Amino acid sequence: MGKRLPPVNMRIGYSRISDERQAGTDPLAQAEHELRKAGCDIVLLEIGSGASDAARPQFKRLRELILDGQASEVICPSQDRLGRNLQLVLDFVQLCQLQGVKLLDLNGRELEVRTADGTLMTQLIGALDQHRSALYSEKTRRHLQAAREQGLPARPRVPFGLRKVRNDAGRFVGIDLDPIAAPMARQRVEWFLQDGLSLTKLCQRIAAEQPDHSMQMRQLKAWLMSPMLTGRLCWHKDKNGVFSKVATEQTFPALVSDAEHEATKVRLAAASTQQGLRGRAPKMLTGLVRCADCRRTLTHKLSGTSTLYLRCALISCKRRNRMIRADQVFQVLQYSLSEHARALLPILQRPAVDPPEAAVLQREIEQLQGISGTESVVEAKRAEINRLRASDTETPGWLLVGLLRSPMFWLQEDAALNRQLQQLLESVTVQLGESVAAAEVVEVRCRTSPAAAPLPPDQRAIRMVRGLGDLALAANYQELVQALVRELG
Repeated sequence: MGKRLPPVNMRIGYSRISDERQAGTDPLAQAEHELRKAGCDIVLLEIGSGASDAARPQFKRLRELILDGQASEVICPSQDRLGRNLQLVLDFVQLCQLQGVKLLDLNGRELEVRTADGTLMTQLIGALDQHRSALYSEKTRRHLQAAREQGLPARPRVPFGLRKVRNDAGRFVGIDLDPIAAPMARQRVEWFLQDGLSLTKLCQRIAAEQPDHSMQMRQLKAWLMSPMLTGRLCWHKDKNGVFSKVATEQTFPALVSDAEHEATKVRLAAASTQQGLRGRAPKMLTGLVRCADCRRTLTHKLSGTSTLYLRCALISCKRRNRMIRADQVFQVLQYSLSEHARALLPILQRPAVDPPEAAVLQREIEQLQGISGTESVVEAKRAEINRLRASDTETPGWLLVGLLRSPMFWLQEDAALNRQLQQLLESVTVQLGESVAAAEVVEVRCRTSPAAAPLPPDQRAIRMVRGLGDLALAANYQELVQALVRELG
């Protein structure tokens, strides 16, 4: 039998919510029940902002069904579910009228702009919805600003393992470790980092050993990525769950160290690039190269039987489907990492000195000493100096030198090479042009201090000066480097 076509002149229901946090009360399920009860043949539901339709695929599908002549009626719970942008709503109402589609809400009111009264009601309600959305945005911005000024997180929740501290009046005044949840949270981090569990296996283990505090995989990934686990306040969380504002100083007890948090991000980044590669060997530079315009990881495209390209596949990126040759990126990395290692080696072999920030803090301590009432400030500055001195900025540099001194480093299989490059590199950024010939690597950043690696003068005629094998290391450095390489391998 052929594929069954959907019936023509359907009654279609549509509803949305703005934020995933609203999904906890399940308003979409309630909307679906009401729309089905109203006689809808198809119900389209989604999570997306009402300010635009850029990220609302179900709303776009609704318009396509109307344009294809497959809808006789569209029903929504209320006008604001179509959107909180007046012009967007008016355009949609006009589209329905042009196609002869009746547009109703669940109260039975017809949304139309044929009559003066209908136009007035649609415009008035749409303007009020847009105004209410703008007021909410202003309130959110004030709330974020007030939270930053008071040294408090702007979000109502804190990550698993932490708890809110309240004063006698019940006001939120700080964050502390949760005596019950913190040990379980630490166990999860150790399962992920030390036992090497994947997110899937970690979810299963949590469900088995911590059943009262289970998490879905998406929640678990966001939790592992949260900078608040390091004892830092965060603000401005985007739709992908990433905080754009993170405090530089720790203001409450940390669940994980900075090194553990960095290792977690590296593992999660590596895992996200391998999801579509199960059962297949990863290609060269998998998950390592990003587009300068959209910052998304480039994907592979094989031309013919031998030429491998990296391209941007993000639909919304203006450089979509633009490409760069993979061997060009590979040669740039060979040059940049080798030159960077050569420049790092003299720095790594110098006697250890305090970082510049520590000297500034020490001068401030000397100015404050003897002044009554500054004891707590002096102690805090001394603690910061100790933290700076304990920060390990040399290990990534020694690891880079050690790996690149091996003549077999660049000859490894792609999977092993990718794994080691992910430990060395913070980002490789490519500016894609109108043609492959115009594409170039614009930045190579390493997990070292300093981070920026030099780029070749001409990426299409790279001349390697010499390898790293001729760089002599003292015996104690040789042992350090060999130990780091063994630990990674």
